[in-house]
Amino acid sequence: MRSLSCVLIREGPSDDWFLPILLRRALEDLVIESFPACREVQEVRSLPKAGNQSPEPVLRALEGERGTFDVVLYHHDGAPPAKSGPVLERMRQTWKASDFEEPLVAVVPMRETEAWVLADEAALVRVLNVRKLGRTVVTGPDVESCRNPKAVIDVLLGGAGLNPNGSGVLQNFYVSVAENAGIAELRKVPAFQQWWNDMIEALEGLGYQHG
Repeated sequence: MRSLSCVLIREGPSDDWFLPILLRRALEDLVIESFPACREVQEVRSLPKAGNQSPEPVLRALEGERGTFDVVLYHHDGAPPAKSGPVLERMRQTWKASDFEEPLVAVVPMRETEAWVLADEAALVRVLNVRKLGRTVVTGPDVESCRNPKAVIDVLLGGAGLNPNGSGVLQNFYVSVAENAGIAELRKVPAFQQWWNDMIEALEGLGYQHG
């Protein structure tokens, strides 16, 4: 029986409210679907001290975690591509040149993490306890075309009678969406499906068995 342990390199504190919970739930679905011999997906552990813009602090943080993880999840928002592309490539090349043997899998929401927060309309309705969302709210695969997902979230919270600047309001919202968003709905978002495919490839490389 195999388990799966992942560590997360993320951009900012708000990502910790959402990504570790969501990615663990997604991985639980992924292994059931593709690697049923993997019986346990451990908590995705975030490493805040690693930063994510420069490879050197990332490697230093991971050096202290050697032997505790199977996969590194490296998060970087996808917009603007002119900025994110070189950062991702620099991290990938540095990782390949290092003596770490574990795979590094990029987690790259198009524009920003908040696009994934908006992906599942039904989950948003439940979390906000509203009858329906406004007509102008973009959800599903189209979230990647949303220019300012954070602003949309502020509007949603305000429409539900919540102050996005209130103590703990945003954090509670992100956590609740992470716990309720349908993984099948997120897989309709191209960037999330790309992460899913890359995870399968990484686990195959580690010897996880299909069927």
